[in-house]
Amino acid sequence: MPQHPLLPRVESTLAAAGLLHPPGQAIVVAVSGGPDSLALLHLLHELAQQHALRLHAAHLDHGLRGGEGEDDARFVAEVCNRLGVPLSLQRADVPALRAELKLSLEAAAREARYTFLAQVAHQTGASAVATGHTADDQAETVLLHLLRGAGLRGLRGMLPLSRWRSRDGRQQVALVRPLLEVARQETEAYCAGLGLAPRRDSSNAEERFARNRLRRTVMPMLRKLNPEVGESLRRLADSAARDLVYLESGVAGAWPRIASPASSGLRLQRDAFLALHPSLQAHLLQRAYAELAGEAADLTFGQVEAMVRLAAGGAGRAVSLGHGLRFITSYGWLFLSRGPLAPTGPALKAVAVPMSGEVSIPGWRIGCRLLGPGELPPRASWGRDPCQAHLDAQALGEALAVRARLPGDRFHPLGMPGVKKLKEFMIDARIPQHERDGTPLLVSEKGIAWVVGCRIAHWARVTPETRQALEVTFARE
Repeated sequence: MPQHPLLPRVESTLAAAGLLHPPGQAIVVAVSGGPDSLALLHLLHELAQQHALRLHAAHLDHGLRGGEGEDDARFVAEVCNRLGVPLSLQRADVPALRAELKLSLEAAAREARYTFLAQVAHQTGASAVATGHTADDQAETVLLHLLRGAGLRGLRGMLPLSRWRSRDGRQQVALVRPLLEVARQETEAYCAGLGLAPRRDSSNAEERFARNRLRRTVMPMLRKLNPEVGESLRRLADSAARDLVYLESGVAGAWPRIASPASSGLRLQRDAFLALHPSLQAHLLQRAYAELAGEAADLTFGQVEAMVRLAAGGAGRAVSLGHGLRFITSYGWLFLSRGPLAPTGPALKAVAVPMSGEVSIPGWRIGCRLLGPGELPPRASWGRDPCQAHLDAQALGEALAVRARLPGDRFHPLGMPGVKKLKEFMIDARIPQHERDGTPLLVSEKGIAWVVGCRIAHWARVTPETRQALEVTFARE
């Protein structure tokens, strides 16, 4: 009996994903009972016999369709039993998950589904999860992302092989889509040829879901303008994917020197980030978002632009990105955080600072140099480098130290008429709360001479009467 034309196409995708060699690998097959997943299950079952694959089916009842969902689960169980494929079944409480994660119903269902699939893959030792996404799904996905303003990464749509990561970062799994270049009409015909009667999800007719509206209303209208609109959208996805390979190679080169783990997410070295080309800035932010959210397709162009603007602005600014993520700016760092930021860096203990020479504290190296009359800087020199200050040496006195803030600290900022609480100054200066305890303070017997990175004290400034200045430089270690 000649093999079905779909078989080599599925086999080619599995081979490219590295799932056929070495032989004996396990694959979890996501089976809803619809024509696409049913066709995939039977195609993989045939290939399993040729390549010694171990298949394990997985079906999730989202708990949204009552008895209809239970009937789907029974149908999938009967099919898997007939094929001799082991099956994992589970029922989810999607409305509860939606409320907990503050997601749309579609997003919550997707999160529940992939979390379940990742768990099954982990339990069975599977190399990947195979899903029944078709070329029609790809066209709809690209159009949906286009309408949401997701940018080039969104236009790429789905990939034949990708990785899903849970929102808390604790679970991840490889996803393979063997039918991504197969039309939905072809899976329907395949099932009909085998005499299969796939289940029909009644919720696919509900136009409250954006994808259903695209499928049932928008795509038919677009086909009147261009009968090949589906193919056009798939070509757009291929073009975007090709360009992204090049851009992502640039991001990969910059990533190790810019990005690092933070207590509640990721942090990006601000100056190095701002030195990148704007295109690489955008794609690096998308990668950072994907590291935490599992993928970046939901990130809109507007959100990326907002992050880029904030990165070039001051400290202490933030924007919500959805999925419980926030982008927060601070002096020296940009944070993508799943929640409130924990204090950064070790607590600063008081350390004496010499009037000439160097001293190190956790995270910083401090250098001091006395300047004579011929070396005195202009009065407006402070502020050109926020990590360097020129101070009147006589006003400072001889006992200098660096320490963290203390309760009751007061500060006289440069240019201000009087003293104010240090806490109020830090709030006005937009120093993020999680950084305030780690912000170094240069102090003398007279008080706080410099809030490092922010402002010097008015009384410590260089004036026309200054005869000797102290140049103090803080360098990050």
